[in-house]
Order: sequence, then structure tokens, then C-alpha cells
Amino acid sequence: MLSRSPSQCEPFETSFGPGDVSSDVSSPFLAISPPGSYSTADNELQLYLTKPQGKVSTENGVNDMLGQGATVNSTSTFLYGRVSYTVAAPVVSGVVTAAILIADQGDEVDVELLGGDPSHWQTNVYAPNPEDKEPLWGVFGEIENYSKGDTIQQSHEYTVDWNAERIVWSVDSQEVRTIAKGETQKNGALHFPSHPVRLSLGIWDASSPTGTAEWAKGPIDWSTAPARITATFTKVVLECPY
Repeated sequence: MLSRSPSQCEPFETSFGPGDVSSDVSSPFLAISPPGSYSTADNELQLYLTKPQGKVSTENGVNDMLGQGATVNSTSTFLYGRVSYTVAAPVVSGVVTAAILIADQGDEVDVELLGGDPSHWQTNVYAPNPEDKEPLWGVFGEIENYSKGDTIQQSHEYTVDWNAERIVWSVDSQEVRTIAKGETQKNGALHFPSHPVRLSLGIWDASSPTGTAEWAKGPIDWSTAPARITATFTKVVLECPY
């Protein structure tokens, strides 16, 4: 299980067996979404995004109702470590599958898989600073390629290696991006994640507002999309080299 001390990192690995995800805070992962929104059968975690009830209307590039997606968060935190997520994501425009390190203070280190851009995956850092006049969403984001022409639909291992000076993202053990602490300076302030984080796994409907839907290549067309859309996580590993 993850360390209960926010100043330490304790190695952890799960293939999502019975009891690894539940509504009980004693489990390694806590389900934030309601029962039925996920499954841990066959030693894998399936997260579901379900179609809204009623008729969904689309106007000006956004949907008037959003589907309900599942999120599970680790029940413990850690400061610095190397996390690997093995996940296969759905190819549906407007759907986002996310594997994130997230702090209570708002810091994030992201891996995001967009169903509307299946031949790429995205990396991002977000760390608010009191000097910011507005949220810096996407300022430190980047679009990454797969080396063999693969897509998000195949199962890939995405790794975030985070220490006090830099963050390195990899896919299938191949490094694709490094951002140093000094490179997160904007408007005279640093935006480098430096608080204890939880692991957060999720699937969500990015069909609104306008900017979000445009980024996700949405909105979701529920006339053709499945009523239940699935993202599958087969393993999460936390290593503690620092």
C-alpha cells in the first residue's frame, strides 16, 4: 500500500485484484464515482463513461448534458517518485482518459489520452501560483507521438518520473519529454509541482464548455457512440528512486 506519510514514497504495485478499489478508505484506491461506474473483474480496472439520461442536444460545438465518468484516487499520497500506468483508452471523440498525479493544493502532472486524437497522447503540468492572474491551463502541455504508429486503443505503459528538479514522461520505456523546474517559470513565477500527490485514474466527458470540447475534438456524438464507453487499466506501479 502507498505510504501514509506525505513526505515519503513507498513502492507499490497493483493489478487491480479484489478489494484494491472500493468505496472504503482502507483500500489502496477510493472510488470517487458511484457503484457500477467501474469494475475490477479479471485483474483489470475498467472505468466507464455512461450516456446522459434523456436527449442530448448539441449547439455551438457543445453538448447540453455530460455523461458520467468514473474516477478512482489512491488513498495515500507521496512526494516524488516514478509512476507507470498501463492503460488502453477508447477512441471516441470528446472522451478523455486520464492518469494524473494530483495534489490537494491543485498541482498536477498529467497523462491524457484523447479519443478524438488516437494517434497521439498528451503530457501536461499544472501548478497554480498565488501570483497568477488567471489559471494557466495547457500552458505547459505538449502532444506526443507513438514510435510505431500505434494508438491509444492499444495497451501502453505510460511513465511519469518526478523529482524535485525535473519531470520525465515515457511511453513503453521510451523517454519522450523532459521538463526542468526552471522551464515552468511564467510571468515571473514558478509552476513546478512540489506538493504530495495522489494517483488519479479517470475517464470523462469533455463535451463542454467550448474550449474543452474543442481541445478534446468533441463533443461526443451519442447517436453513434456506445451508451457505455470503457477505459481499461491493467497495472499501476510506483517506484521510489529518490
